[in-house]
Amino acid sequence: MPTSLTTVLERLFDDAGVFPPASLPMAEALQAHARARRSSHAQLVGPFLCPLARLEELDACVAAGVPRPAELSIVAYRGEPQWRKLSIRPGVVQVEAPLGVTLPPETLRVRRYLELPPNGDVEPAVEAVHRAGARAKLRCGGQTPDTIPSLERVAQTLVACADRKLPMKATAGLHHAFRRRNNLGVVEHGFVNLLAASSAAVAGADADHLVQILDTGESSGGGLLGRIDKHSRALLTSIGTCSIDEPISELQALGAL
Repeated sequence: MPTSLTTVLERLFDDAGVFPPASLPMAEALQAHARARRSSHAQLVGPFLCPLARLEELDACVAAGVPRPAELSIVAYRGEPQWRKLSIRPGVVQVEAPLGVTLPPETLRVRRYLELPPNGDVEPAVEAVHRAGARAKLRCGGQTPDTIPSLERVAQTLVACADRKLPMKATAGLHHAFRRRNNLGVVEHGFVNLLAASSAAVAGADADHLVQILDTGESSGGGLLGRIDKHSRALLTSIGTCSIDEPISELQALGAL
């Protein structure tokens, strides 16, 4: 196992504790984030993700004594023209919105992610993100099988972003290291698979090869850890997860931490 793996995993996991399926109350999510940033694995924890519409709730919690996150990512949806709030919030380091949403000029000072649509051709969507001067965001999971992108779609997205040297993040459904079937019978993507496939994409692998990496399950997935390197993070900048503890626990079980 590479001795540099911990460095490669640094600040990988964006904290989405207020989002489903965890859906923690704001105060509880903020307290959990503060604990994670004080833990022995604090270096793996990225920004706290907050919906744009809940910024006042976050502020109220902070006013009541809950620690304010040092770094904040604002997640917006269509039909939310409340961007003025960004300029008065300390600690905002990135903004996330669906592709097609016009981001205000002040967001040019932070990282900007535009979420790719779940359907349609991958190439034009990635090119649109590239032209917008933003980074790509890929949703990898959901509560039902139809909300989870196919292996082929994930592979195509990785290739399209790697071809353009376009950084991307992934979110949703990436609690576990390797591809697996959950308790509901839904097959989920693994974050180790995704990291290994990202490195291969940067090295020029085609989509068919990436599908093989993404389709590797836990029984034969140990070798994928050795394929995670600095090139993985050159493409895959972060992973949004509503549970920081789960992926860290799995990495510990694998001896990766």
